[in-house]
Amino acid sequence: MTIRISGICKRFGSFVALDRVDLEVRAGELLALLGPSGSGKTTLLRILGGLERPDQGSLTFFGEAALSLTPRDRQVGFVFQHYSLFRHMTVFDNVAFGLDVQSRKDRRSRLAITEKVRELLRMVQLEPLADRYPSQLSGGQRQLVSLARALAIEPRVLLLDEPFGALDAKVRKELRRWLRRLHDDMHITSVFVTHDQEEALELADRVVVMNRGRIEQVGVPSQVYNDPASPFVYDFLGNVNRFDCTIDAGVARIVGVDQAFPAVGMAAGPAVAFFRPHDIELTRLEAPAKGTAVSAELLRAQVRHVYAIGPTARVELDLAGHMVEVVMDQDRLRGLGVDGGDWCGIKLGRGRLFRAGMVAAMADPR
Repeated sequence: MTIRISGICKRFGSFVALDRVDLEVRAGELLALLGPSGSGKTTLLRILGGLERPDQGSLTFFGEAALSLTPRDRQVGFVFQHYSLFRHMTVFDNVAFGLDVQSRKDRRSRLAITEKVRELLRMVQLEPLADRYPSQLSGGQRQLVSLARALAIEPRVLLLDEPFGALDAKVRKELRRWLRRLHDDMHITSVFVTHDQEEALELADRVVVMNRGRIEQVGVPSQVYNDPASPFVYDFLGNVNRFDCTIDAGVARIVGVDQAFPAVGMAAGPAVAFFRPHDIELTRLEAPAKGTAVSAELLRAQVRHVYAIGPTARVELDLAGHMVEVVMDQDRLRGLGVDGGDWCGIKLGRGRLFRAGMVAAMADPR
């Protein structure tokens, strides 16, 4: 392992930022710390980089105790959301800064520094802009300069805090792809913070989902999305439909809806069922009728809105007072020919059932 985090705790006054966090970062991986504001992801990143000190716990880098080491001794490179470039320096001088301020015994010759900076600028495709100042660059170009500057010192670990958060959607997507290719070429151990689910799932080798100072789940993107370990992970990663249920004798029933499904091994009582919009099948009904069930599997719902933009369509329906969202291919929607006010049948596909107490804990302020 490159980094081992054990029992890390951090408070800011009465606020618990990190609560007994354990995590291992593998050598050469691109790891995402994902969660909402206040989940502790940035605090954890700053502790990794030596910018914050935990109240308790231990941290090792490459087998060496790291909490007493400075950021320079840890050999970490930083990329922040707001670039942090020196406005009075050119692109070239910004990238060279970390090399210029090294101690005399470690500092390279001026020729070696120049060659290194030009190599990095070629890598980020900014060599023609070496003599420009940050104010003369786009947001995406500034972030590439920040990344080149972080890589100039040849860090053992690269830490990125919301690196694309200040950029527009199109530039973000382009830079995400570029960073993934760069990481595949360099294999530098990297940890990045984001609140953007798509960004984490697209970029990372593994995703750490955080909530209220704790780790909810760690896994490869497909695992955390398709097999969420908690209601929070299910709800946070993508859109979801939630239904209050009651469990009795191993069967869960949706409150106010004539629909039941197995709840084997779960104790009787309240629960919540989660279904993703693309896991619900939609069919057209020609005429409404009383009740919610068309058949044992098909439920009757009325279309409220249809949002048909791009290759997919989003349909909002009213199911006995429950707002249900269905996502499907545009061609499929055109074939159904449904619009606002029409009656449809919906079939609930693959979902997950959680005890109501687990769901309540998601919003528990402790």
